[in-house]
Amino acid sequence: MADPEPEQQVRVLQEMVAAMRRALEELRREADERMQAQAAAATAEADQLQATIVALRQELEARQHAHQEALQLAERRHRDEARELQATVQALRAQLEGHARA
Repeated sequence: MADPEPEQQVRVLQEMVAAMRRALEELRREADERMQAQAAAATAEADQLQATIVALRQELEARQHAHQEALQLAERRHRDEARELQATVQALRAQLEGHARA
């Protein structure tokens, strides 16, 4: 008659191997889930950074546009003021010359 003990040992070893395989598969699954979660978090962070970059770029462009408009307005006012001052100077000269001749 065959010794049942070696068969039982084989069965125990097979069950241990099966349990180890299940544990290994569980570890792999958990690692995959962590990797996917980290990838999703990285993607979300990249999207948020991209949105921040777009918003900052738009704000910068708006400020540059406003600054350019303010600069053009200041230049236009300066030219207008210079024309007015030249006209005033010419008018005063004409008056002085008129008084000097009289």
